[in-house]
Amino acid sequence: MRIEWAALGIVAVVSVVATVVFTTLLAAGIRLVSRARVANESPTFGARAVATRTAGFTLLALAGLVVLFGLYLIVPGGR
Repeated sequence: MRIEWAALGIVAVVSVVATVVFTTLLAAGIRLVSRARVANESPTFGARAVATRTAGFTLLALAGLVVLFGLYLIVPGGR
């Protein structure tokens, strides 16, 4: 049995990068949505809170797409 160390290294690096991207998108999305909720309760509610909420949900959707893409790569079949 021969181990291809270069391929193992590539898989490890891609896994770490994907994890960092997913975690960053999720954390930023949650932070923006909660920030918009707090801004919504203030009397100076405006377009800025709506834009913050929209950006937050967009980041959460991107995090979901990263998960779906990972599942697409893992699950055999459609190819």
